Amino acid sequence: LQQEDLPLIQLLKRAEFFVVSNIRRRFVFGEPGMQRREIPEIPREAVREAVANALCHRDYTTGTAVEVNVYMDFVEVVSPGLFPEGDAPENHLAGGDGGLKQRNPGIVQALFRSGTIEQYGTGIPRIKRYCDVEGVKFSYRQTANTTAIRFDRPGAQVSIEGNASMPKHIGAAKYEILDEAERIAITLATERGRVTRRELSETAGIGK
Repeated sequence: LQQEDLPLIQLLKRAEFFVVSNIRRRFVFGEPGMQRREIPEIPREAVREAVANALCHRDYTTGTAVEVNVYMDFVEVVSPGLFPEGDAPENHLAGGDGGLKQRNPGIVQALFRSGTIEQYGTGIPRIKRYCDVEGVKFSYRQTANTTAIRFDRPGAQVSIEGNASMPKHIGAAKYEILDEAERIAITLATERGRVTRRELSETAGIGK
């Protein structure tokens, strides 16, 4: 858990570094210069764009902060506030610009002049393009007062076909770190809705 209070550009770089340093990376060797190249499982450009959008378009009157959450199976950037009235993520994905409504025009101009963002309204389509190229699943959601961009982590994606005993709602990355008794407990709870210590003890062959 980290809380940062920095100037905008530094905050953006810190958030990007936090995500990239806490997700999986693959290494590519043998390219010109013989330097190894690190490729994050979620495109760095998509992460940067999502954080920039959150800092740029958030509702600063709420008093709450932008959240950047890294979980075992997905990364999420949560921005306080919703899209301006009459605008929605779907409009941008469909090629619209939302009528160029800007909640924070001064911040938009500052990030644009710094080269951090491009034309207003292109952020979400750019995120989708970056993710499509790398095969990363991208989605968004809006609650009563927040907008969240989510990236599913490819390294945590699962195929349950090879393990019939694995409950369908448990990801392989999580399932593999459980011991046998824990797996039995999850399977029993999935099938029955609950599991008592006695049932687990008898089924797993362990003490209470």
